[in-house]
Amino acid sequence: KKFYAPFNLSSNSNFDCYRCNKSMYANRISYWLDSKGPSYALDVACSSSMSCLEHAYTSISSGVCEAAIVGGCNLCMHPNVALNMRKYGFLCLDGKTKCFDKHGDGSVRSDAISILFLQKAKDAKRIYSEVYFAKSCYSNIVQEQFLPTRKPEEIQEFLEKFYKEAGVSPRDVEYIEASASAIAEADANELEAIGKVFAKDKTVQVGCVKSNMGHAEPASGVCSLTKVCLAYQTGQIPANLHYYEPQDDIDAVREGRVQVVTENIPFGRGYTALNSFSYSGTNVHVLMKGHYKPKDLERYRSSIPHIILTSGRQDQCLNNLIDKLVKQPVDPEQIALLHEIHEKPIAGHTCRGYTILGTDENKETVCITKEVEFIDGATRPVWFVYSGMGSQWATMGAELMRIPIFAAAIERCQKALEPKGIDIVNILTNPDKTIYDNILHSFVGIAAVQIGLTDILRELGIVPDNIIGHSVGELGCAYADGCFTAEEMILAAYSRGLVSLQTPFIRGSMAAVGLGYKAIKALCPPEIEVACHNSSDSATISGPADIMKTFVADLTARGIFAKEVPCSNIAYHSRYIQDAGPGLLKYLKEVIKNPKERSKKWVSTSVPQNQWDEPAAKYSSAEYHTNNLLNAVLFEETSKLIPANAIVIEVAPHGLLQAILKRSLAECTHIPLTRRGHADPVKFLLEAFGKLYLAGLTPKVKALYPRVEFPVATETPMLSHLVEWEHSEEW
Repeated sequence: KKFYAPFNLSSNSNFDCYRCNKSMYANRISYWLDSKGPSYALDVACSSSMSCLEHAYTSISSGVCEAAIVGGCNLCMHPNVALNMRKYGFLCLDGKTKCFDKHGDGSVRSDAISILFLQKAKDAKRIYSEVYFAKSCYSNIVQEQFLPTRKPEEIQEFLEKFYKEAGVSPRDVEYIEASASAIAEADANELEAIGKVFAKDKTVQVGCVKSNMGHAEPASGVCSLTKVCLAYQTGQIPANLHYYEPQDDIDAVREGRVQVVTENIPFGRGYTALNSFSYSGTNVHVLMKGHYKPKDLERYRSSIPHIILTSGRQDQCLNNLIDKLVKQPVDPEQIALLHEIHEKPIAGHTCRGYTILGTDENKETVCITKEVEFIDGATRPVWFVYSGMGSQWATMGAELMRIPIFAAAIERCQKALEPKGIDIVNILTNPDKTIYDNILHSFVGIAAVQIGLTDILRELGIVPDNIIGHSVGELGCAYADGCFTAEEMILAAYSRGLVSLQTPFIRGSMAAVGLGYKAIKALCPPEIEVACHNSSDSATISGPADIMKTFVADLTARGIFAKEVPCSNIAYHSRYIQDAGPGLLKYLKEVIKNPKERSKKWVSTSVPQNQWDEPAAKYSSAEYHTNNLLNAVLFEETSKLIPANAIVIEVAPHGLLQAILKRSLAECTHIPLTRRGHADPVKFLLEAFGKLYLAGLTPKVKALYPRVEFPVATETPMLSHLVEWEHSEEW
């Protein structure tokens, strides 16, 4: 509104005189981008944008700024301008810009908005070419009927001084992108100077993009640079058009030392020189140096499919972007560029999407999953939920081992458990369903998977605002909170399993029931306790096996859901396992030698809230975790602290608590990272990261793949063709 309101003499706004002033255009862009540094517009007619490049090069070289946006714009909005230029002899009649031709009679006007980004090589994600040197001078141009021409000697003198200052021999220049106004006399003078400077004893190729697209006037310099950048990328110099009859009265042309490129030819990616001359008398010359980095797809080959996050203003544009990616080979370096762009939220992008791309047996790209949604942009709290016993299942870690972060975490666990004679890799990958009949295997298996998943979340930059655990899941809380190392967590889980095997217990049982704590407590016989307060309509009860069996049958007969759950015949979180306390405390003290204070993020489910400030609850100590095993799980009470708009991420081998969470916290967004028995656990996990992105988080998914070394390879496909403009409104 500030910039685009119509000019109104009666307005009190201080901006009315400046909204559409050309001198303010660059400042407006700086304002929108919130960039700091020099910001100004240059107008020296046809060499304006190339003069901007020279200024940018000088500013970066001298340390005035770190990077620069260089652009040029030319819009042919009014026919009178073309009529006037034709009167002066600038424009041809046949619509063909005949650069270098003996019968060149002017150019065709062309629209262009061309922008390039100049930065230091050390910061570049992609390098099309290097600006080796740039310099300008001013000519006292000869004007006959307002057609500006420069004497060959003057151009020659400028170029010789340029290369002496640049410290480069003109003989090393492989290709020249000339200014070439398509006016025969002016082109002849430029060709003559080129021959005397660059082609004394060699052949040099020349061309001009104006023959292909017309004369973009102030934007023409950046258009020439764009052509050269494309040549460096593709390894080909594109052909000039409309070159019919050479100016053979020029020695270098007649002798073949200066050759106009009339067909696409191979490009050695050496030095390229660019001229940009203006009828204002400005002459700009730029020396470009090639940059070639070969493609090595094997270097970045991934063991898992690629997830790509993207955002925009329209859902259809994102769907089209994903469709375009599917139609081309999967390129890890191009995907890395997309990862970099969407690593942070982009202002104004109200739509987000993700896709997972794989490759079939024919090496064709396949879309495994895609999802696009509009977002509200709200900042939402993130809660990690670590569930406990019951989430284990055979081969629950096998496929996840394909993810390097997860595999590294399991390797650390393996080293920690080797002295104990435990093979955690076998426990996580063995298809034998009886492997978790051993309760120790269940404890270490769940802990190992939670360590691996937590490491992945950490590498992806997903940081919880709060952490909550259910039963043994509080070991995961300790790790996420920084109170445990991975080794301490896995050994604490081992201690919990070891004491469960060593301590003689009564034959116990546990059952899940469809009533909350208060309701089921009123029905329980004296021998049975409520072990876990899960939610207002869910609890887990614990007690002697024979009495439990009878009670479950009684509840079922009353129409109340009740089902015994695997627990290795141990009645956890009840008075029946109190004998395990001393042994567990001893083992845990050997593991937790320097207990760390729990942060405010970690909300306890093993200590009532009114006791959280007491010394026993403040530390992730051996005493705290022993208490966790022996006493009831207060998940229902503590989970009420989760706000209605939270993103709740369940970190476990299986989303065990999803049904409970979705019923009790219906307004939250619930995202489990795994699911028992899923055909493709890696796909499920990647989809979870995509859903986190749709929920408003920005996971740095590049961490899942081999690190791409920037700048990317020269042949890496561009991104610009993936972006679409929204054209639903016409004007």
